[in-house]
Amino acid sequence: MKIKYTVCCTILLFLCSMRETVGLLTHGNPVNVTDTIHGFPGHNINLADVMQLLLNQTAEIENMKQQSTNDRSITQSLQDRVFFLEAELKNISQRFNDAVQVLDDLKLKDMSSTQLLLNQSVELEQQSAKDRYSIHLLQNETQRLVRNLDDLKVQVRYTSLSLLDVHSMTEKLNGSLVQRLEERISDVHDHITNVSKRIGFTATVSSLSATWSSGTLVYDVVITNVGNGYNPSTGVFTAPTAGEYVFFVNVQSYSTQSIYVDVVLNGVTKVRTMAYSYGSKDYYDAGPNLVVLSLQKGDRVWVKHYSGKGYWNDGSLTTFSGFLL
Repeated sequence: MKIKYTVCCTILLFLCSMRETVGLLTHGNPVNVTDTIHGFPGHNINLADVMQLLLNQTAEIENMKQQSTNDRSITQSLQDRVFFLEAELKNISQRFNDAVQVLDDLKLKDMSSTQLLLNQSVELEQQSAKDRYSIHLLQNETQRLVRNLDDLKVQVRYTSLSLLDVHSMTEKLNGSLVQRLEERISDVHDHITNVSKRIGFTATVSSLSATWSSGTLVYDVVITNVGNGYNPSTGVFTAPTAGEYVFFVNVQSYSTQSIYVDVVLNGVTKVRTMAYSYGSKDYYDAGPNLVVLSLQKGDRVWVKHYSGKGYWNDGSLTTFSGFLL
């Protein structure tokens, strides 16, 4: 606007100068453009200068117009730039607001995270306290177990010594037991041997006889016959093995009769016994006797008649026995 005002003032001054010039020409004063023009008192105006001034002013005006056009273009560019900057400012403002919102959200999240971390820190501290307590309990338990282990070691040591003592005693007892067992086995073996060597018999007659008066008295009913040395069919005992034998004989007289019998070894009389009656009132007398004989294997012993007759048997009274010592 200042430029436009300056241009207008310059044009008005120029028009006034032209009017004065035209008035002079109208009053019959020829004008030469190369002449000096007298204007205000004391001033001489050169037309060429005026024209040059006018051209200069016109050029200046053109320049000013061009400058104005350029200024308008620049102004428009500046306005566009201002609009762009305003839009960019709005965008920046929106982005700033968004950034502030994001920052606020981040602050909230950070506060939440901080609170969560604080809670987790409290929980970790509580867990750490529990762990410390558990560690303390474990340490106490470990110490107790170590003490128990030491006690067990001592007990194991004593037990080992005791086991050694027991082992030693066991060996001694085993030796003693083995010895005793061997002795017992030997005794049992001897006993079995002795049992196997045991020989003995007892026999009686199956019936009485009032007339028997000769030969061998056959004791035909066997009560015992260990070693099977006695033969009830013949009445003869045959020694299964050598040794000392005991023989016992008893003969019971028939009624008031008398009877004499001998114990014979291989046909040789060794001892004699009798059941002697003294009269009509002397009934059923007994005639026992016993003898110990040394026999060889195969020797034969029996009872034979010597004198008198008959024998009685009521409940195995007349018997013949013998056994190996």
